[in-house]
Amino acid sequence: MAASSGIGQDGAFYEQFQALLNESIPDCSPAEVQGMLTGLVCAGETVDQFNSWGALLVENDPKNPANERTQDALCAFMAMTHKDLGGKDFRFRLLLPPDTDPVTERTQAMAQWCHGFGAGFHWNGLVKPGRLETYAQDAINDIAELAQVDTASAASGDDDALIEIEEYLKVAVQLIFEAVEASAATHTH
Repeated sequence: MAASSGIGQDGAFYEQFQALLNESIPDCSPAEVQGMLTGLVCAGETVDQFNSWGALLVENDPKNPANERTQDALCAFMAMTHKDLGGKDFRFRLLLPPDTDPVTERTQAMAQWCHGFGAGFHWNGLVKPGRLETYAQDAINDIAELAQVDTASAASGDDDALIEIEEYLKVAVQLIFEAVEASAATHTH
């Protein structure tokens, strides 16, 4: 897979991001955090609103210097996600473990990504499902279903299926992002 705005798909970025998260948010995987940030972006949140959404991920503890590094990384990652989704070159990529990891771990990370997306997307409650096109609502429902996938049943032969799901998620997220933007434009005029 090609890299996107600095996200290497070889696993090095995933591992580095996990090390950073372990300092402040040890219960979250990089996949879940990127899913949450992507959901927030799709719901219309911005980096400028960190004081509002940041509490979802990082406690405001000035005594923990790791929190500032994590906040900076989250804001940079969110800005990059917004740029990738808003661009015309379809650069957005899911942050998942590398293809060399076992399919069960990659499937679990994909489910965590979907869970994070749902949490981020629904966090502010501003996006009303009835205002979105049917295809966007279907994509949101699909992502919610994928968050519930049985990761224990993933087998080594499921690599191709997982790759197809990853590609579907990239397209689904792009559609959701564009549908929410179109809905916001329609309902503000």
